[in-house]
Amino acid sequence: MATQKYPYWRPFPLIFSVMNIVERREGVLLEDDLIRLLENDIGEVSERELNQALMKLEIKGLIHVQMIKKNQRVIKRIGENQKFLAVGED
Repeated sequence: MATQKYPYWRPFPLIFSVMNIVERREGVLLEDDLIRLLENDIGEVSERELNQALMKLEIKGLIHVQMIKKNQRVIKRIGENQKFLAVGED
């Protein structure tokens, strides 16, 4: 069990930490790497918290999360001039 670096609250939202890590990794990383880096930076993060942060960032159009295997996802930053269309959108 990992220890919490911030036992009561985080000094900044989780989405900022996620985007910071994505930027440091030049826009592409696996979910496992993201979890490991988040634990090093801010401490333990629950799966629910991570999913909520990723969903918020994807809705805002900042990242795209894609399943590459059954239990593995890749997170990609969406650039200013890039757009991502979901399945069925034209």
